[in-house]
Parts: sequence; structure tokens; C-alpha cells
Amino acid sequence: MTTELSDTTLSADRIVHLTDQLAALPHLRPGPGTNALFGDLVHTVLATPERQARDLLEHPEVRRRKDAIRDLSARGETELERAWAEHVATAPDARAALDSFPYLDNYRRLTALEAGLVLHASGGTATSVAVLGCGPLPLSTLGYAAALDAPVVGVDRDATAVELARRVGTRLGSTAVRFEQADATEVGLTDHDVVVLAALVGETPSAKAAILRAVGQAMRPGALLLARSAHGMRTLLYPPVDLSAMPGFEVLEVVHPTDDVINSVVVARRLA
Repeated sequence: MTTELSDTTLSADRIVHLTDQLAALPHLRPGPGTNALFGDLVHTVLATPERQARDLLEHPEVRRRKDAIRDLSARGETELERAWAEHVATAPDARAALDSFPYLDNYRRLTALEAGLVLHASGGTATSVAVLGCGPLPLSTLGYAAALDAPVVGVDRDATAVELARRVGTRLGSTAVRFEQADATEVGLTDHDVVVLAALVGETPSAKAAILRAVGQAMRPGALLLARSAHGMRTLLYPPVDLSAMPGFEVLEVVHPTDDVINSVVVARRLA
């Protein structure tokens, strides 16, 4: 018990130190120092044994910084995607540039998992997909189009992200994906039988629940929802989906990866 308490204290001190260092940076654009801090933070989160997760999440200094950690994580991810989208969009060889993206395999593994869950839940009949929160580097959006062999629309509220996503899609030769600027709560979704809610849509569990309610009202009965979530220590980096706050949905499956893929996946069906 003493050893576990000591390990928890050490991990908490590490998380606090890294968070405060990240918060003190003038910007979160990728670079050696920023990348190292985020890498250490993610490694600390992933290396924490499940049995210690609750105590560590309840540590007063960690709990006090929870919202700040999620905000830093979201901003850092956005900056990372923006920088790499620019790189892919302007490189002489876009495919080679994408292949050098350090987290490409994580994106591909998560997208493959999600596509498999959608195909299983839909009986292999997914015909139109909407991705809410596609971001500037739309790897998952492009991956769904290939894995599901269906047209996909990527939606983001940020005009710069949409423009970059279009440029990346064009450079990579995608013809089954289009991109639109819109808020996730204002998109017409009745034409889609699969709707994906990205991990960064909804900064807090309560905000995510409100968005899910609005999205559910816009979906047609029988359509599938795939929502990226988080579990255990990983909720420090991304807000979880509250399964009890999904009125109008039947939850079909919840998957919590145990490798270095951070996001959990929730698959649900819109009820009549």
C-alpha cells in the first residue's frame, strides 16, 4: 500500500509539473520542447496502472488541473494537426509527407477499429457518413471513406480547419470526401446513416452531452452514432461520453483500447 501511494504521489507530481510547464509556454505549436512535454504527459497517463487511476485522478492537485490538462491537450492536438496539414498540403510528395507523420499508425488503428464496429452494427450497409469535428488533418475522415466504401462529409466549425482539410484531401487524391464549415449542433444529419462525433467536440462531459442531445435530434431513426470517448486515466486528456446522458439512443457497444490508442469508442443507434 505504501509503495502504491508513493507511486501515485510521484505520478501526480509528474503530471502537475508537466501541466504547469505546458501552460507556461508562449504557444503550443509543435517543436522539440513542446513535443517532449506532451509526449511525457501522454506516457505518464498511459503508464499508470488501472488500479491507481482513481486515486491519481482524485489527487487534489491533479483534479484542480483537470480542465487545464484537457484544454492544453486539445489545443496542442489542434496545433499539431494544423502544422502537419500544412506540411502535407505543400510537400512535393504528399503521400511521403503523410507517411512521416509520427501518429499516423495510431490514427489508422483507431479508424480501422471504428470502421469494423460500424460495419458490424450496420450489417455492412453504411452508405453515408458525417464526421463532426474533422479537424485540419482529416485522417479519420479519409479513412472512413476508404474502409466503409461510402461517401463521407467532414464538418468543422473552424473555417481554417475546413480549408486545410480540403487541401489535404485534394493532395491525397480523395474523391469520396467533401468538407463543410458548420457547428456540430446545426448540421442536418437525416441524409446520413452513420454520424461520427470526434473526441474534441465538446470540451467537457456536460458540453459533450448537450451536443449529443442536439445531434440525436438531428439524426434519423435507426442511424448509427460513433462517439469517441475516454476511460480511466485517459479522461485527463479527453472528456468522456456520459452514457447515461444519451436520451434517444440505444448503446450497442463500448470499446476501451488498452494500447497507445487513447480514445475509447461508443457505438449507439438512434431510436425512433
